[in-house]
Amino acid sequence: MHGIPSGIWISLAMTLVLATPATAKELTASIANMPGYAESVDKGVLVDLVKAIEKESGVTIKREVVPFARSMDNVINRRADFHLPLIMVPNADQSKLNYDHSTETIFHVNFIMYSNKNKPLDSAKLAGYKLETDRAHTQYFPFPIEATSNLESSLKKVDAGRIDGFIFADFASDPLVKKNALKNIHRALYKVFDVKIILPKGEHGGDLDKLLSSAIQALRKNGMYDKIMGPIDTPYVDWQP
Repeated sequence: MHGIPSGIWISLAMTLVLATPATAKELTASIANMPGYAESVDKGVLVDLVKAIEKESGVTIKREVVPFARSMDNVINRRADFHLPLIMVPNADQSKLNYDHSTETIFHVNFIMYSNKNKPLDSAKLAGYKLETDRAHTQYFPFPIEATSNLESSLKKVDAGRIDGFIFADFASDPLVKKNALKNIHRALYKVFDVKIILPKGEHGGDLDKLLSSAIQALRKNGMYDKIMGPIDTPYVDWQP
């Protein structure tokens, strides 16, 4: 290749770099730290999903597991390429949000009302009760609800009658009810929500969204999705402690 001016080599190299798809770089997945969903960078259902997306897409994905609010902030401020999970607020005005979401729904989640057996809740009058939910999910309720960063503590308060109820995902909350043998708790379905992957603003429908959605669709077809997500993508079961 002698005789080709160095300037042409530099130009060719730049052309190759610019022609490389944005999604071919290493990606960073920020995953919310929650029991069962993601307990470390190597343990959790959503961690396993990210590993499978990495293998299916052929793109290296660095995993971070951090508190929910920080994980969301990582994507909003573009310190990470995507966050999971996030429950979609029904009928929300997407234009007013400071993030986008994946086209593909990754699973569905059952939000459960945990109340004290001796103090039954009237679902038509929830605005009149002292209720708590996870700190990152207060916007999902059309009535006053307090934020908590400790699910276990909230469930124990319900069991002891110190608050009227706690509303959150069954997959994260039920194991804590069983672990602590909370016998004074009553369970009832509040609502079923769609769960998406969260992307930086402007990424919906873009290369990253297409890469993630394509990988998830392929995992559904080859059966790996059901194997990984089956334990959490389940219909509501009306069991009681």
